[in-house]
Amino acid sequence: MATPITPSSSTNQPAPASGFQSVEEQLLSLPDGRTLAYEHSGPPDSNLVFIWYHGLFSVGDATVPLNPGPVQRRNAHYVSPTLPGWGNTSPLLPGTTFAETVVGDTLALLRHLYPTYDPTTLRIYVAGGSFGTVPAQIVFGASYERFPYGRQIAGMLLMAPFSPFREDTGYRRWLSWRDWVSVGPLTRVVPGNLVPQLMKLALQGKMSAEERTRYEEWRVLRGAGEGEFARRMAEGMVRSVSRSWAGFLGVADAIHGDWGFTLGEVDSTQGRKPVILGVGEGDTSLLMMAKYLSDHYGDARVSMFAGGHLASAWSMDALLEEMFVAGEGASNDE
Repeated sequence: MATPITPSSSTNQPAPASGFQSVEEQLLSLPDGRTLAYEHSGPPDSNLVFIWYHGLFSVGDATVPLNPGPVQRRNAHYVSPTLPGWGNTSPLLPGTTFAETVVGDTLALLRHLYPTYDPTTLRIYVAGGSFGTVPAQIVFGASYERFPYGRQIAGMLLMAPFSPFREDTGYRRWLSWRDWVSVGPLTRVVPGNLVPQLMKLALQGKMSAEERTRYEEWRVLRGAGEGEFARRMAEGMVRSVSRSWAGFLGVADAIHGDWGFTLGEVDSTQGRKPVILGVGEGDTSLLMMAKYLSDHYGDARVSMFAGGHLASAWSMDALLEEMFVAGEGASNDE
């Protein structure tokens, strides 16, 4: 049985930001002996649950924007776990896979947060950005036997998404050099101490003028100060590797490994649930992967935005609204 752990001062909480209200990180002792770090905000007894999976060099973040977005306006319970090996979440146990661990962690967390949930009323939406789209899809596609809460999943949002490389065998054709260094076959053979150095080069990039305009509109909407987004990202990066590099060093195996399902099976076993995809037009690698996913999920819609890897982030409110509306519509059609 999972049990809560009282967080200590060593969790390195970020300082409150002008456009956001930070929440305290929680620690949960898991049945397998590991520890899961997570944040959550919003009504804890809400029957509408939004689960966000973070990307590389980040941790679970359920920060509340002072200008409410679609999640807050719907009074949803915002839940954001930290992935295995990042921040204060324990790494994978020997002999276990990323997919089975993520499903088990999410199951334990929901059972902890909803010990007496009514499966006929709970509605869950899952979402992720960049690498976070991998665990989002793993949970979305998990069998109901492994993840009973899957019956309550109403929709999914994937921003700058990855496709499952075991199925999308042509992924190598459109990987940029940055992504080849980050997640391509190279990462499974390069010595671990060299990978972080290569990653520093892979993360370099600039916004176009159009993307910069959309970013500024997003920043004003969120009430965020100049440089606040970069500061929050930097704080997240520090927290994400404060204990180890285990999470990052396992990224390639997570993407290349068995996700526990195949895309062609999802619609037949779990029904056609809406999948919203957002991607930057200049993010060539992930743009092609988004198109692959849109061709293989039964009810998928792709939105493309001017800019690079973070382009869809500046339109996240619109994408979230689309996800909720699509999920509500699918429910009404049942």
